[in-house]
Amino acid sequence: MNKKYIIGGVIVAAIAYLAMCGKAEAQEVKEEKTWSVNAEVGYYDSRISGGMVGAENAPYVKASTKIGNVYGLSLVGGIEYVNDPDAYELHGSIGTVLDTPIGDIDTRVVAHNKEESDTTFELVGAYGVNLFSFVDTELSLSVENGAEAVEDTLDPIYTPAIVMSKTFNTGTFDLIIGGEYGQSFGFDDDYEYLHGFVRAETVINDIAKLFVQANWVNSDVVLADGITYTDTQLEWDQSVNVGLAFSF
Repeated sequence: MNKKYIIGGVIVAAIAYLAMCGKAEAQEVKEEKTWSVNAEVGYYDSRISGGMVGAENAPYVKASTKIGNVYGLSLVGGIEYVNDPDAYELHGSIGTVLDTPIGDIDTRVVAHNKEESDTTFELVGAYGVNLFSFVDTELSLSVENGAEAVEDTLDPIYTPAIVMSKTFNTGTFDLIIGGEYGQSFGFDDDYEYLHGFVRAETVINDIAKLFVQANWVNSDVVLADGITYTDTQLEWDQSVNVGLAFSF
């Protein structure tokens, strides 16, 4: 049996197991729901991570949940399976979230696995800085033992970034406009990138959230399918993602 279908089945089974656990806990604590799974299914025109373009024309499924509490910290975990036509991708994370007066500090260890490639590990820290009421801001820093798109890179890859976004409620749907700026260090040729996005979301029957997101990425070095583009070839990479997000 194809390995990617085995992995896909394992993920579906894991999500189903998490859902059953959540229902069992909800029965024990009927007064208040304290446990849930946030799930998402969709399609990547291009998957963008840290200014790099990865899987293309790929359906995906992902889920995340709060696992419990450890010394006052929320323990969280997540998993994503991307069914790239050329090579599947599997991304799993576990970490903690600390609530502070001016925003959450999210720290996670992320494992990246691609078909016929070595597994790489990444430490990601993100700080949601709620200092300004008119815009949402997040500062992040990731450290990875070899970039997600370059399996033969042995040096650590450092990527600090800032994301800013604004949500507009039209009454029918939410419109989110934002952008990300970051720099990556550790490659032979370090690079900086810009990622702009526009996302429209609407709730369907109070059950699921339908979304469409348009992306534009421009960087000194854009990596896609093992190809490195020089400055003379540099152009904005455009893509669209669509999907459904829901909780249970």
